[in-house]
Amino acid sequence: MSNEKVARFNKQHYVIGLKQTLKALSKDQVTSLIIAQDVEVYLLTRVLSQINLQAMPITFFSSKKALGEYVGINVNAAIVALLK
Repeated sequence: MSNEKVARFNKQHYVIGLKQTLKALSKDQVTSLIIAQDVEVYLLTRVLSQINLQAMPITFFSSKKALGEYVGINVNAAIVALLK
């Protein structure tokens, strides 16, 4: 992830986790997604089907554990949604 994206990420609001991401997507509040590379695909099918028709940028993070640590939680995080 680039330094510019990291700096921007620290200033933005975001939600962590699949359920919160799905809620934000249904309210059309998401600008981009960060997905861990080691996530099982079947967990993300609903997210990917919701953004199928949108031109939403997706960034991949090295692992669920690293993504969780990056956003400041002590558990794994499969997905993080950056909000408008």
